[in-house]
Amino acid sequence: MKTHGFSVLRAASGQTAVVDTSMADQGITTAAAPDFVDVSWKPYADDARYTVSRDGRTVATTAPGAGAFRDTALTPGATYRYDVAPVLPDGATAPGARMWSMQVTVPAVGKGESAVSAMRAQATARATAAAAAKTTTVSWVAFIPQKRIDAPSAGCDYGKGYQFAGDGRSNFDWKSSKYRTAVHGTVDWSRKSVTGNKSIHATHVYNKKTGKLVATKTASGKNTYAKKMGSGSNYVDVRMVTHASNPFCKFGAIDGAFSMHLTTSGNYSIFSGKHRLMPNHHVYIYNGGKVTNVYTRKYANALCLVGPVLCQEATFYGSGKF
Repeated sequence: MKTHGFSVLRAASGQTAVVDTSMADQGITTAAAPDFVDVSWKPYADDARYTVSRDGRTVATTAPGAGAFRDTALTPGATYRYDVAPVLPDGATAPGARMWSMQVTVPAVGKGESAVSAMRAQATARATAAAAAKTTTVSWVAFIPQKRIDAPSAGCDYGKGYQFAGDGRSNFDWKSSKYRTAVHGTVDWSRKSVTGNKSIHATHVYNKKTGKLVATKTASGKNTYAKKMGSGSNYVDVRMVTHASNPFCKFGAIDGAFSMHLTTSGNYSIFSGKHRLMPNHHVYIYNGGKVTNVYTRKYANALCLVGPVLCQEATFYGSGKF
């Protein structure tokens, strides 16, 4: 029996387990039995070491070149999240490096039930839950936390003595309608399709001294989109792109892109992407009423949006369960 990446078969160790290969193309698999969980990944290099965390707590640091970890300090029926991250020679986690994450449920054997029967029941239940998902939406919102920011002295239609309106939003609340740009990609799992939609709010200019509104203009959204990159029997890859220049300035823009791998079993992984460090960025997944935060980042320099400043870039990262 094999559906949506879940199988009851012999793991690499030779023991029977519930094997989850839903993220195998991303380099990680798991195998769970009533008395162990094996996490296996594709090593970067022969001398690479890795930290393995369970529910946010480090449980192992591997030897160089290792590509697997076995956990036995477990409770049958419990669900754990495992994170695997590369480690630098000095012991620090490599910044921006690929980190794998998988959620694993330890099979529990009921009274009068065999271990194999328990594992088959769990694999069937997880595959059924995965098949029940109809749509999943990935959202990327960018917002200016200040209510207003000063216009630069040069480079824009309005300079000293004027301000641009921000969004007056200080938190990463997915329910908020206060933002500069928003792009959404909705995955239809039955069709393996992606429907994109976007929204860009108008830019307002105010006289700083009087507070009077003097101009309003909306940036073009032609280079902002969400689309399908590819798909397979149990996954869809989504490409998200945002580019919206300040319509009153020659320089500065909300700019970035990333690609995300989503599986029918509810795993996600960002496998490439960067963005300019202005304004605040928030990526989240909406799935059947449940919201999972994927990425949040506060801005570095407000002038990136309005002036000729060379903005830093940040690398998108994130993987886990939604």
